[in-house]
Amino acid sequence: MHPSISSFPNREFYDSKVLDAPNVKERTYEKCFLQGSMYGSYSFINVTNGIEDQDSKHSTKNMVEVAVVAEIVSNLFKESVASKQKVRVCCISPYKAQVFALQEKLGKTYNIDGNSDFSVSVRSIDGFQGGEEDLIIISTVRCNRRGSVGFLSNHQRTNVVLTRARHGLWILGNGATLMNSGTVWQKLVLDTKARGCFYNANDDNNLAQAVVGALVELNQLDTILKIDSPLFSNTRWKVCCWIISLNLYY
Repeated sequence: MHPSISSFPNREFYDSKVLDAPNVKERTYEKCFLQGSMYGSYSFINVTNGIEDQDSKHSTKNMVEVAVVAEIVSNLFKESVASKQKVRVCCISPYKAQVFALQEKLGKTYNIDGNSDFSVSVRSIDGFQGGEEDLIIISTVRCNRRGSVGFLSNHQRTNVVLTRARHGLWILGNGATLMNSGTVWQKLVLDTKARGCFYNANDDNNLAQAVVGALVELNQLDTILKIDSPLFSNTRWKVCCWIISLNLYY
C-alpha cells in the first residue's frame, strides 16, 4: 500500500507496528489516475444526497452512490485511454444489493480481465479477502440520520476493505451518517478531515451531474429542488423577471 493508504489502518488495527516497505515510499510509486486533489492516493468522497434503499432480500443499496462510482469509472477509462496507462480497478461494497446494482450499471462496458489495459471488477468485502488492485473504490452505501451502519461497523471487514489498494483508495459515503455511527468509520472520517483528504462529491461538476441524474431517475424531485442540492450549487441560474403593467380604462 501507498503510505497514505496504510496510515489509518496501521494505526487503528495494528498499533502502528507495521512498517512501509522502502519501494512504496519512493516517489515513483505514487500514481495519478485522475486530475484533481480529490483523486489522490487516499480520499473520502462525501455523497450527501444519497438515498438508502433495500431490495427484496433486505440488502441495502444506494443508487446515487452507484451513479457516482459509474461516473468515476467512466472518467478513469477515458484517462487510461488518453494516457495509455494500464489501470486495474475494483469497486467494493459491503452489501450484496449494492454489488449487484454496480454490476448492472457497469454492465459489459469494461473488461474484467486483469491483463487488459483497463479492467474493472465489482466485489463484496467478503469476496475480496486476500485480493488487491491498483485502485479500489469503496461504496459504503449507508445514508440515514440515525448513524446506523449495520455490519459495516465490523472491524475485520473494515480492515479488509481498507487494505486492498496498492496505489489509490477512494472511499464514497455519507460523511454525516458515518460520523454519527460511533464506529471505526467515524474515526476514518475524522482522519480524512484532519489530513485534508475529505472532499464533497458536489465539488466535482461531473459527479454533481451524476448525482442529479440519479435523483431524477429515483423521482426524488424534493431532494433536487433543495437550495443546497447539487442542482443549485453547481449551476449558474439566470433569473428573468417580467413586469406587466395593466392599464385599466373606465
